[in-house]
Parts: sequence; structure tokens; C-alpha cells
Amino acid sequence: MAFRVSAGDVSGFKFLLFLTIMYGLMSILVYYILHMKLIQPLGFDAPVDRFSEARAIEHVRVLSKDGRQEGRPGLKQAALYIKEQLEMIKERADPNFRIEIEETVINGSFNMVFLGHSISLGYRNHLNIVMRISSADSQDTDPSVLINGHFDSPLGSPGAGDCGSCVASILEISRLIVDSGWIPPRPIIFLFNGAEELFLLV
Repeated sequence: MAFRVSAGDVSGFKFLLFLTIMYGLMSILVYYILHMKLIQPLGFDAPVDRFSEARAIEHVRVLSKDGRQEGRPGLKQAALYIKEQLEMIKERADPNFRIEIEETVINGSFNMVFLGHSISLGYRNHLNIVMRISSADSQDTDPSVLINGHFDSPLGSPGAGDCGSCVASILEISRLIVDSGWIPPRPIIFLFNGAEELFLLV
């Protein structure tokens, strides 16, 4: 008696083989993820030429202490804190750096359509803070890299994630550049804007 394999048996076998291979690959992936070595976060005592999670988290803690919503005192306090940190970085900078810090106060209005409705918004005295780090011989017209974060926070939130962590990372990166003595080949502009949550005003 001859043993015969139907076309249905072959396709079923191929499907089971496919499932077995997929299960094996997924098992290897899960094992790798569970046992991979993660980078150890660095504390306050980390060398100055390394990014320190603890220093960045301290910025987040300070920034998320008071609400940073439009019209609240915490927004102005956040701007003062950021400016103070940037000034401290500038004071420590080597003479081979050219560091410029500027504040701009923005006023204006605009109309936009949102969810099918026309909305008009007016705003006054919104603050942006800009720091430009470049080599001492850089020109104002040199192409630059922009790194941006906003220091206001959404209503009802301390804003640690949106966007205190962005601002903290930018502060720590700017500190790292200056303290490590690394002079970027192109100017880097760090922009801290103060009214992103209200329909990206500034």
C-alpha cells in the first residue's frame, strides 16, 4: 500500500513549519531583550565630559515644581531658571567658544481653523530664550543646527514629560558641549520657547 500526501497536507505542514520558525525567532528576540545590558545612567558625580541623567533629572525636578502654564508664575520662574543655567554655562566657557544668549519677547495675533471652527488668538509678552554655541571664529551667516524645546506645560500637568524633559536634556547637552571643550564644527542654536502649548504660538 502506497503512502500518499495530499496538497492540503503539504500546505498544512508548511504552515506549521512557518509557525515553529516564527516562534523560535520571537523567543530569541525576547531572550535578547530581557538579558541585554543597558547603559548605566550616570549620577551627579559623573565626569564633566559625559551626559549625566541625574543632572538632567534635577532640571526636570526644578522645572516641574510649579505649573508652567500661560499666566501662571511658574512659567516666568522657568524662564528665569533656564536663563540662569545658560549664563552659568557661558561663564565657564573656554575662550575658544563664542556663546551668545538672547531673549525675545513676542507679541502678535493670528486666525486659524481648528476642528472646523475659526479661532482667533492674540498673545502678549511671550518669551523665547536662545543660546548659540560656536567656535570663536564662526560667522553669523554660518549654517547652524537648531535644537528646540518648549518650557511651558499643558493645562493640569506639571509638564515633566511635556516638555520639561526636553528642556532638561537640552540644558545638559549644552553644558556637556562647553564643559567637555568640544567645539562644534557648525554653530548649534538652542531654542527654548515659552508658548508651544497654546497652538504653537512662539
